[in-house]
Formats: sequence, structure tokens, C-alpha cells
Amino acid sequence: MQPDYEPYVALYKYGLHSAMAAATGYFEFARQLRALQLKTDKEMLAFAQEANAEIDAATSFAAVCALQQKFMTDLMNREFGYLREVEKITREASTTTAAALRDSKNPWQERMSQIAESTAKFLADGNARSAMARASH
Repeated sequence: MQPDYEPYVALYKYGLHSAMAAATGYFEFARQLRALQLKTDKEMLAFAQEANAEIDAATSFAAVCALQQKFMTDLMNREFGYLREVEKITREASTTTAAALRDSKNPWQERMSQIAESTAKFLADGNARSAMARASH
């Protein structure tokens, strides 16, 4: 006799849907990180070119030292901005993936709920006493 796998198809599909939701979230996360990195690379290239021009234009040691301080402040602000963007992308990806998993229908949860309701109805109809009596004999 062939086992009946039909009841498990819904669970298998749920697992696949969950995996695809996680994969979609991951690839969207990776895409956003790459876009942020490309934007940052362009900005840093422009920063380096501008910094070189400013260094060339500096006429004294004091001016060069002031530029160095300005560059460090600018770089730190850029780094904090970059980290805020990474955190935002990570939070959005996590929220999206969690929502996709939560919103997908888990047929096993629904089936267990139906079984619990049927059991409660069975017991509420007075069958608990006869079941207990049979179990005690």
C-alpha cells in the first residue's frame, strides 16, 4: 500500500514558500547594500579628488593641518551616515522577511486549530465522562 503524502504537501509548500521569502529578503538586502556601496564609492572618489585639490591649494603648514582636521571630521560624518544607512537597510530587510513569513499561510497551524476545536466539541458533548470511564476500567 502506497503511503498518503497528500496531507504533507501543504507543509512542504509552506516550507518552500518560507525559504523563498527568506531568499527574496536576502537578495533584496544584498542589492540595497551594493547600491549603497556604489553610491559611497562615487562620493569617496569625489572627496579624494577634492581633497587633493585643497591640499595643493594650501599655502602653509597651518593650512595643511586645518585641512587634515577638516578631512577627519568629514570622513567620520560620512562613516556615521554610512552605518546609519546599513542599519536602516538591515532593519527593513528583517522586517520584510519576518512579515512575509508571518503572512504566509501555515496549513499545519490551521489544521491543528481544527483538531483542537473538534476535540473540544467532542469533550463538550459529554464524551469526556465515557472516555474517562473506559480508561479507568
